[in-house]
Amino acid sequence: MRIHWKRRLALGVATAWALIAAQPGWAAGHDDLVTLFRDFRAIVPPKIVDGVPDYSEPAIAQRRAALVPLYDRLRAMDDSTWPIADRVDYMLVLAEMRGMEFEARVVQPWKRDPAFYSTTDLGFGPKMSTAMALPTLPLAADKVAPFAAQLRAVPAVLAQAKLNLTDARGDLARLAIVQKKIELNVYRHMAEDAKKANPPLVKPALAAAAATADFIAWLEQRLPFMPAHGGIGKDDYNWYLHNVMLFPYDWDGMKAIAEREYQRSMSFLKIEEHRNRNAAPMPAPIASIGQFMAARGAADTEMLAWLRDQGIMTVPDWLKHDPAEGPYILPGDLDPDRADQAYPPPKPNFFQQAENRDPRPLRAHNLPGHQFDQMQAARDTRPIRGSKRLYFIDGARAEGWAFYMEELILQAGLLDDRPRAREIDYILEAKRAARVLPELMLQANRWTYAEALASLTSRAPYWMQPDDSIARFDIELYLRQPGYGIGYQMGKVELEKLLGEVGAAEGRDFDLKRFHDRFRAAGMIPISLIRWEMTGKDDEIATMR
Repeated sequence: MRIHWKRRLALGVATAWALIAAQPGWAAGHDDLVTLFRDFRAIVPPKIVDGVPDYSEPAIAQRRAALVPLYDRLRAMDDSTWPIADRVDYMLVLAEMRGMEFEARVVQPWKRDPAFYSTTDLGFGPKMSTAMALPTLPLAADKVAPFAAQLRAVPAVLAQAKLNLTDARGDLARLAIVQKKIELNVYRHMAEDAKKANPPLVKPALAAAAATADFIAWLEQRLPFMPAHGGIGKDDYNWYLHNVMLFPYDWDGMKAIAEREYQRSMSFLKIEEHRNRNAAPMPAPIASIGQFMAARGAADTEMLAWLRDQGIMTVPDWLKHDPAEGPYILPGDLDPDRADQAYPPPKPNFFQQAENRDPRPLRAHNLPGHQFDQMQAARDTRPIRGSKRLYFIDGARAEGWAFYMEELILQAGLLDDRPRAREIDYILEAKRAARVLPELMLQANRWTYAEALASLTSRAPYWMQPDDSIARFDIELYLRQPGYGIGYQMGKVELEKLLGEVGAAEGRDFDLKRFHDRFRAAGMIPISLIRWEMTGKDDEIATMR
């Protein structure tokens, strides 16, 4: 059997590293791991030619071949005597390498997911590396030519997409068509606005619009012949959770846990409603942007002071209310053809329904939740751990902590004098739990997008209509990014498990602030790794090496 030259080269490099590792007196250390990590990150981005990233089959094969010697270098390292913190970094590098290989072998968004070829940064989920931020016109003179070049790349990007999408899936294509129609509107309005603001942008914006319209028609023509489901399959899904996200639960276990959590949330909601039967009614939604911003600012200031004063966690001075943060509007809502971006929108989405009545539950999710994470991560200078994680490895950590903060303010007393805010908190909890089943069934290819959407909208207790933009956005994201929908509920379960474990070990000496500060100091990494650092127990991680 002949071995391709690239494979021979990879094997030769791997053999050399194995020989080096076997030499007396040579032992890899953390500095070697950092060097390897940087070498790995260098091969992750696709090659870009004239603004077009190359996701062709030969290019993907070349990147996979480049991964082989790097993976072998990692495996040649013996980290068994390293400090746990350094061994955690080893697992992060291993998980990211597996993530790159899994993306190329299984997920393959460049072949399966037409929405991957998003030419703008509207929306979340996997997208090609050159998706552009949309500026506000007019642009400064020195910004016009670079942005025009980005616009001129759009037709070539979509032409490559047609060649690469050899295994496009129906549910994913339908979502892409919706996304592309928004981009089409964006480019058309941009061309119109550029006539006066920046005339050199008119022609490339119109060309981008024409290519987008053509791509939509191409997808619509092929849609009836595409396989309906877009999931990766139960077995591959479990492999990804275990080996890339370093997640200790599998499909079946999460299904049982999440259903129990849904029942718990619904039961406590009904008990809370009974308890509040004689209280003032649920507040009506705030009707003006001024009232909304004032209520959000007051809630943020109150919450941070409460977290600090109650000794719940360290609140750094740089964590504070951001008056520039606007209302909860989804990226997909930023369609210039829509008339409901004004405040309040004619059809408020589920999260707007909640926050416009009492902002505290969602502010707990976002301010000491996601914003704290983002601001702290930006200050993390550790070469491996402080880098932005790839392949959604930190997803359950990010969403689990944010969701945990929602329940913490309820259980620790911030909402004691706000009975309807407590109900809102339980409504949000039930909705988070109701997300898990749709993702599991989508990824196992047992439900279509429409079936998953019907499940979520029918099980959320209130405020979620069948066409709710949050629901549609959620289901799209959970189909396109495995691990996202389960991260909220299951990440919180994992965090609570760790709290209970540490609490049981420390007994009366347990201190909640110390626990939270240690948890957060570990950084944006899987909770299984944080558990290893905080408890010294490697029983979960030992199964993931």
